[in-house]
Amino acid sequence: MPKTFTAKDVFLVTGSTSGIGKSVVLSLLNQGAKVVAVGRSIEKLSALEFESGGSGILVSEVRDLSNCIGLDKWMLSLSKKHGKLRGLVLSAGIQQIVAFKSSLSVEKSKELFDINYFSSMQLAKGFCDRRANIGEGSSIVFLSSIASIRGSRGLVGYAASKGAINSAVKSLAVEVSPLGIRVNAVLPGFVVTEMTKSWSKIYTEEFIEDLDGTYPLGIGTVENVVQPIIFLLSDSAKWITGIELVVDGGASLC
Repeated sequence: MPKTFTAKDVFLVTGSTSGIGKSVVLSLLNQGAKVVAVGRSIEKLSALEFESGGSGILVSEVRDLSNCIGLDKWMLSLSKKHGKLRGLVLSAGIQQIVAFKSSLSVEKSKELFDINYFSSMQLAKGFCDRRANIGEGSSIVFLSSIASIRGSRGLVGYAASKGAINSAVKSLAVEVSPLGIRVNAVLPGFVVTEMTKSWSKIYTEEFIEDLDGTYPLGIGTVENVVQPIIFLLSDSAKWITGIELVVDGGASLC
């Protein structure tokens, strides 16, 4: 089966050491690409390097994205170091499940927006510098969530941070289209990842089993989300920009 990408195709992936981001990295490598994996844990990045067995090239960059300042300039420096980028996957993010009335503070909201929204926007800003991307054929994919279009208890702040991404994607897609850059968002439904496992007191086995029954196609896997992301990065999606691609097994229909 022919590879979708070559080692000349450089992609940067945030949140690359777990969940969807990690699977995107491994999939891109298997497709023959060069991947710059960004994470804040040296140990987890080293484990990813050990695990990667694709025909592509993997390089690691350590960065804590909770500090948004200077991320655009850092992105430009990475393109000079590793080559002009063809694609950017913004998968890093955090979730907070807190009651709006009693627990949603300004500090918690700022933490959500700094990581889920502002850091991603600063990285996208750096990517859109002509010196950082390959021009025609470049693609940015933001990881949003169906929480941004479907109401759920305890997710007011999280949903707002993802909704901000949805709105920004549309305007950004128009603004950077003359540069040949496409911008899209993927809105996954519930899939089991390291992040959801960290909320095991809420996302219990019983909860997940009950939730599975409410999804028309059942709860999906990380791989179900990864393949649409790879599609949006590829030339097969060269006439697609500014969309919110819902990948949720039909959950948002109910």
